Amino acid sequence: MLIAALLIAAPVSVELEFAGGVGWPSADAPQNGPTAPALMARAGADFLEHFTLSATLLGIPGPETALSFCGSPCRGNASFKAISGFAMLRVHTAGDLQLFVEGGIGPGHLISVSADDLFENPAQHGRGGPAYLAGGGARWFVARQAAIGLEVAWTAWTNVSRPAYTYGISDIPARSDLTVSALMLLLSLGWSAGR
Repeated sequence: MLIAALLIAAPVSVELEFAGGVGWPSADAPQNGPTAPALMARAGADFLEHFTLSATLLGIPGPETALSFCGSPCRGNASFKAISGFAMLRVHTAGDLQLFVEGGIGPGHLISVSADDLFENPAQHGRGGPAYLAGGGARWFVARQAAIGLEVAWTAWTNVSRPAYTYGISDIPARSDLTVSALMLLLSLGWSAGR
């Protein structure tokens, strides 16, 4: 009860942040998957000068493929497209130069991820399910309320499916319980109302 009363009485600062960069699907995605742009928007409330609760929207607006298998050669089909929303907690230092770590969970959908060559390497597609995000970085308030930042983040999507396919002489069964993750490098512009 005392903690709740302190949070209610604590000064609150509203924050907005927009970030863009690049995302790379990790080793659990099809080999030679493409890089794709990564876009993130965050709106939150900063409490006690060190904690920010926020809602975050992440989009990977890369190419998409509907193909699941094709004969060799079968190039030019690389894809990486996804969307997620997160409830996030960020813990950061005080001052004009702030270091931070953050994590969140929410709904996500990996739309498509595939290698450039689909021969013996089918595209993976997902459906809605839990998604996760964790990251860390730094931001610098270049003006009283405006900040620029750099972040390295990891995200993962669940409920990813891969169709059955043949690899050499082996028949590989379909799966619908896969998880695909990605590493992202993001540059951000932020605004804080309460500084």
